[in-house]
Amino acid sequence: MYRRSLSVMLLVLLFASAKAQLSVSVQEPPAGIVQKKQLWNLALVYSGNDPVSVMIGLTLVDITGNQPVLTAYTRPLTLTKGVKQIKASDIEPVDYQYFSPAFGRLGDALLPIGNFQACYTVYTNGKIERQVLSENCIPVEVQPLSPPQLTMPTDSAAIQQPWPQFSWLPPAPVTLFNDLNYDLLVTEVRGDQTAGAAIQENMPVYNMRRLTTLVNNYPSSAKRLDTGKVYAWRVIAKNGETNAAQSEVWTFRVLPEKPERPTPFSGSYIEVKPGNDHASTVIVSDNMLGIRYYSYDSNHESEIRFLDEKGEVVKEIKRTIEYGNNLMVFKLDNAFKKDVTYFIDITDVQMSHYRASFRVSN
Repeated sequence: MYRRSLSVMLLVLLFASAKAQLSVSVQEPPAGIVQKKQLWNLALVYSGNDPVSVMIGLTLVDITGNQPVLTAYTRPLTLTKGVKQIKASDIEPVDYQYFSPAFGRLGDALLPIGNFQACYTVYTNGKIERQVLSENCIPVEVQPLSPPQLTMPTDSAAIQQPWPQFSWLPPAPVTLFNDLNYDLLVTEVRGDQTAGAAIQENMPVYNMRRLTTLVNNYPSSAKRLDTGKVYAWRVIAKNGETNAAQSEVWTFRVLPEKPERPTPFSGSYIEVKPGNDHASTVIVSDNMLGIRYYSYDSNHESEIRFLDEKGEVVKEIKRTIEYGNNLMVFKLDNAFKKDVTYFIDITDVQMSHYRASFRVSN
């Protein structure tokens, strides 16, 4: 009985001595893409004089739900005094047990996107009972190499459509995701805000969750976007319900709708030419006069003048002239008399005159 008690006491003392003389130092993987084998970059520091046989256990916990996603146990290792640098090949074969489908499909591939805690425990390699000699935990943050990339509308774009289409490119590499989906957020930017502050602080005007495509149309049933405001938008890539990466914040604004331009009932336009180089006088029968004028100047305001046969001004109308082809339609009122020849006169920036003539038939 005495000898048995002495043996138990010696084992306890040996275990206590080993526990006091062993520490585990883990190299934290850099945030980003992490391979499963990178979880085994650690060092065991043993200061005892007698060799000791140990096993290493690993538990990887998903911080989001505080649930283990895998556990692992190495083969037995014999430690002698000093520092033993461990890598994956030193402890194989490793007995893994998976508690998440995403990890069960890993093999030796990359860890899925997420924030985890890796806890390491060094045990004595006992046949009956394992005693804990040392423990240590580190955070493991797995991120994609590149976040989603916004494509349309382009940054600071001025768009005509009050119901825009949003599109983006996926994060890379997509193989890190087992349940890739996106949140799309659109918010108004106030005058005293940056786009980033607006996304963080303001209530969204449009917020779509768990999108699985790379394109989303602002619905025509939703409130029309205001032409007097600037809007900011961002896409967040998620792995399941875990935020993985977010795009930059881009802005856009909606241009006021151009008033619908009337067309002459005949569908034809008189071409306004330099000087008096107009071939013939056009007969207007529906009081709607259409003219075509090609401008070589940059956009500018100009007076469109209507002259009678004596060269006197009947009417002047101010219009914005754009570079290139300009199609303009005018409704002729009672100032224009039947069977009288009238002239259209446009002066360009160089003060050159362009003209065409017409008559009203009814």
